[in-house]
Amino acid sequence: MQGPSIVHMFTKNYLAAVRCAAAVMLCLSMTGAGAQITDWQKPEPYRGQEAGEPGELKEDDFALPDVAQATDWVEFHVGSETRNRYFVARASISVGKDEVTRFISRVLTAGGAETVSVEGIRCATAERRLYAHRRAGAGWVSPRSVQWSPVYTGNRFNAYHYALFDGLICAGDRPQKPSQAIELMAASFKSRVGTPLTGYR
Repeated sequence: MQGPSIVHMFTKNYLAAVRCAAAVMLCLSMTGAGAQITDWQKPEPYRGQEAGEPGELKEDDFALPDVAQATDWVEFHVGSETRNRYFVARASISVGKDEVTRFISRVLTAGGAETVSVEGIRCATAERRLYAHRRAGAGWVSPRSVQWSPVYTGNRFNAYHYALFDGLICAGDRPQKPSQAIELMAASFKSRVGTPLTGYR
């Protein structure tokens, strides 16, 4: 019986060497990929995640205010497109070291429904965050998701976060002082006449 030819043995050894080299390269590439962090994978400190680099700011620890602060409202104007009315509790407005302005908001619909919430706006990134909403008989109730999101959602009929960001709570990318924000909100309010049936102007 004739044994394997020299060409056959060479080809077999060559293919084995190629497979081995490919396996080594794959392992090296996987090791490198595991060590690399792309921009979209980096933690976002203002969304409650750990800072990825020394010196990055993180959001302040924040305790929900006393429900009793949900009073003494200042009304602010949002736009003629909506029949809702919007308020912020004067005593609840605060600016943290992280430059996030936090406050208690109140939305009153034309039908009489009321929503009271603890919220925050970060002027530097034009983002908002819901910390809790008030439930009758239960006080503050935290939502399932407390992630930061843009102040403008595209819904012009309930765009009060953008109205606050656009010159009331924020001065560009910096927060207003609480006293100044209250004055600006009060000055922004425009009396409207009409009814829920005829509309407001």
